[in-house]
Amino acid sequence: MKGQPRRELERELALNYNLEQVVADLVDNSIDAGAENIEIIYNEEVYDNRKSFYVIVVDDGKGIPGDKISSVMNFGAPREYDELELGKFGVGMKSSSLSQAKEVTLLSKVANGEINLRRLSSEIVIEQDRWTLIPTLRNHMNTDAISIAKSKLEGRTSGSVVVLEDMHKLKYRVGNEGNRIAYLQSEYGHIKDYLSLVFERYIEGTNLKRSDGSAVRRKINLFFNGDSESNRLEKLDPFCRNLKDGSVTGTLSRELELSVDDGSKIHTIPVTIWITPNDKDRGTDYDKRMDRAARFRGISELQGMYIYRNERLIDFPGWKKILKHDPHMTCLRWEVHFPPQLDHVFQLDPSKREIQLPRQLFDAMTKISRNSYMWHSDDTKSVNHRARARARQGGKDKRNAPANTRGIRPSLPVVTNRQGSSSGGQALQATGTSAPSRNTAPPPPQALKGVKINKLAGSITGQLFISERQEGDKLSVTLNTKHALYKSFIEEIKKQ
Repeated sequence: MKGQPRRELERELALNYNLEQVVADLVDNSIDAGAENIEIIYNEEVYDNRKSFYVIVVDDGKGIPGDKISSVMNFGAPREYDELELGKFGVGMKSSSLSQAKEVTLLSKVANGEINLRRLSSEIVIEQDRWTLIPTLRNHMNTDAISIAKSKLEGRTSGSVVVLEDMHKLKYRVGNEGNRIAYLQSEYGHIKDYLSLVFERYIEGTNLKRSDGSAVRRKINLFFNGDSESNRLEKLDPFCRNLKDGSVTGTLSRELELSVDDGSKIHTIPVTIWITPNDKDRGTDYDKRMDRAARFRGISELQGMYIYRNERLIDFPGWKKILKHDPHMTCLRWEVHFPPQLDHVFQLDPSKREIQLPRQLFDAMTKISRNSYMWHSDDTKSVNHRARARARQGGKDKRNAPANTRGIRPSLPVVTNRQGSSSGGQALQATGTSAPSRNTAPPPPQALKGVKINKLAGSITGQLFISERQEGDKLSVTLNTKHALYKSFIEEIKKQ
């Protein structure tokens, strides 16, 4: 690179990344390298005779050949990107890393090869006033972090390690010595839950779709400060999909497809409107994790759009001016996916932290934001997603089905008496069933010869009986395993 390296370095060091965003950039590179196991290590060491923090990201990917490792550390070195790769511009790892660390070291080896090393050192750039990489470390650069990186890599057939040291921003945010442990624990929480949210689909396992219709399976294990099972990160789903249990208080959703024309092709953009359970049903630990992932913005601030590229969360939260923030819509979140072929249309920036909605998509989203739907079979009327989310947050979910059925409206025939009024004096609504002729009674029910019990992890505030229906000579009952009485009910059944 030509120019004024010292001034350019100052600019890179001042870039506004959070540490968890830097780590996510490094995890992107590991995923692109085919890694299945990725470990993040965050600790303290003595660097150049002073206390300092370091971060290490180690993977078991395919590694980087020795003749290419320098180009990987170059700013914006030209190369072809596969459409399923999370990397894009060739500057993310270097720029984001320098925003937190003055010393960035890459170690890598291919299958059964030797370890190659390159270091982008602020010390060297300032000293020589030129951008340069060094393949051999000076004595004071052989730190604890470098030793850990080498030992981790030696134990793998192939892989890469990135080491961030002399982290110039963290030292001003730690506070005095007495606060260091509390600060570190807080930072650990931000990083772990941010990664669990951003890479949720990869932790769970996901199929990435190519433009030709083929798919590639991706699944990773993320570990933090240790590679044992207790150090494995658990996925964090912003939409509470596991609470979509059919109950009126469970997660609600509406799937839509919008279109974007890039001038040569019309692309389909999947959009899902999610209404999560309210805070009592989401659970306190879930809300705490989401809040930590967003650096304590407050759970109300987490409403809005969650925008994905190649199943990786890119931009969240906020409404992109589609809607205004409303403290009564905390339960409302939109899921949006765009393909990498539309990076230029969505104006993806090199930091991969933010996109801009193209006008045609903005207009289509504005229109659907006003649409009304029946969100659940127990809903009495169609409403838009804002009204439904407000009702959910206010605990106003209405259940019209009988007490032993949650979320399923039964089909009941209309039975009339001689005066033409329905039994009990009130009309019963028929669903998919025509009314029988006057003065006829419904056929007698078939005798039961057994009961089939189905289990469903429903909402903790839902009914114990989610549904019941007769299947021939058997009664099929679905029970909510999250209900407080579930276990005692089963025990009582066993005693009969």
